[in-house]
Amino acid sequence: MARSRGRTNNQSVAAVARQVEVGKDAEAARLRNELSSLRKKYDAALHRLEAEKDAVASLTALSDVKSKKIDRKRPKQGRPEATAILVLSDWHVEEEVRPETCRNLNTFTLDVADRRIQQLVQRASMLIEHEKHLTGIRRIVVAALGDFITGHIHDDLVEVTQLAPLAATRWAGERLGGVIDAMQEIAPVLVATCSGNHGRSTKFPRMATENDHSFEQHLYLTMAGQEKRKTVEWQVGEGYLNNINLDGFIVRAHHGHAIRFGGGVGGLTIPANKAIANWNQAQRADLDIFGHWHCFSWLPYRFVANGCLIGHNAFADRIKAEYQPPSQSLVIIDHEHGRVTKVLPIFLK
Repeated sequence: MARSRGRTNNQSVAAVARQVEVGKDAEAARLRNELSSLRKKYDAALHRLEAEKDAVASLTALSDVKSKKIDRKRPKQGRPEATAILVLSDWHVEEEVRPETCRNLNTFTLDVADRRIQQLVQRASMLIEHEKHLTGIRRIVVAALGDFITGHIHDDLVEVTQLAPLAATRWAGERLGGVIDAMQEIAPVLVATCSGNHGRSTKFPRMATENDHSFEQHLYLTMAGQEKRKTVEWQVGEGYLNNINLDGFIVRAHHGHAIRFGGGVGGLTIPANKAIANWNQAQRADLDIFGHWHCFSWLPYRFVANGCLIGHNAFADRIKAEYQPPSQSLVIIDHEHGRVTKVLPIFLK
């Protein structure tokens, strides 16, 4: 019995000793981990300190840098020159748009048309005058691209027009003349024209003889024949396309109804590019400008599609056209680089 108790005591002492050793090992491991963590924090602090020293050194090195005076005066010679193109199309002046027919998105009457044309002149004048502070405006091209009237080409249009076609043509012509008057007070004007597809005397469009049946073409020729101002020139288009040579920069103007577009998700870009590529095979142009589609858009260095004065109507809802507010366009051509520098929609209300 005495031997048994002696062995038990010895085992207890050994177990206690082992527990003490395990505790020492655990404490040593904890201390090693803590030391490793402190070393990492110390190294990180040293790196941050070195980075701060480098930043201070960089700022100190730049402390002697002083601003150099730069002359802001405009040079007397060598000032760049430009042409401003005011794109006009799709006024449809005599067509009445009642708000209940187009989700209350628009109202259009002769009075509204008159007001929007006045806004157009005011805003275009301000934009061009602003541009004159940046460059020398050599000329203003008034691009009259057609559909200034709606006409009676469909039976339902007879019901929504407030004037007969010839009366509407005279009404629109007076306002077009007012736009030209205002622009020639700013710079010399070149009026470049295209007839649209609405102002025709035939039920269906013609090809070779389209202009022979156009009320707008007759208006252009009459106004050009009566022009007496030395600061206004006319370039009346004889065919569908009217190429305008602006000191070597070629603008191809047309109404836009030769472009076939069925409302694809890509918008006008794909059909317009196809048409432009085909026309360029025979005679290259630097920029195409057109209307007809009542939707402002522009693809850099390819084309400018003009908006419309009339705005959204029942027909636009029926063909699921994109809503846009009424607008026309202003394009600035930089002659030093032979490039378009600005394309601005002029929004109207």
